[in-house]
Amino acid sequence: MFTVRKFSKVGLFAGAALALAVAFGTVGSNNVSADDHGDRNAAMKSMGGAMKALGGAVAGGDASAAQAAAAKISATAAEIPALFKDGKPGANRSKAEIWTNFADFTAKANALKAAADSVAADAGAGKLGSDPKAVVGKIGATCGACHKAYRGPKV
Repeated sequence: MFTVRKFSKVGLFAGAALALAVAFGTVGSNNVSADDHGDRNAAMKSMGGAMKALGGAVAGGDASAAQAAAAKISATAAEIPALFKDGKPGANRSKAEIWTNFADFTAKANALKAAADSVAADAGAGKLGSDPKAVVGKIGATCGACHKAYRGPKV
């Protein structure tokens, strides 16, 4: 035999709140989360640190460290398109043009990866030379091309 239980007002409220949270949580999932922006920022800062390490390694004649720094830049560059997959600029320096011209944005990320791979190969073969500006400039030119097109002013 079935028994009917009475729901308390608190129980009904809690159930309704849970249902609303689930419903609005899925509707709001198209928004860019703070984690998405944090991941983007962390990746860009990581590449900036690797660029500094690369310059220092070249200046110090440390081909192994230069190769590692270039490899880190390459690996991060490969992740860039996925970091911007959400289609929302949010409250940062990302321009909306990233998503209106995503193919070009992705091509620029691929050019960055190719430049970093080239520097890593040169470092591995002992062909870097001793001019940090020239070596870092090979990669930096690709960074600048993307930043010029797709990064807005500081906010």
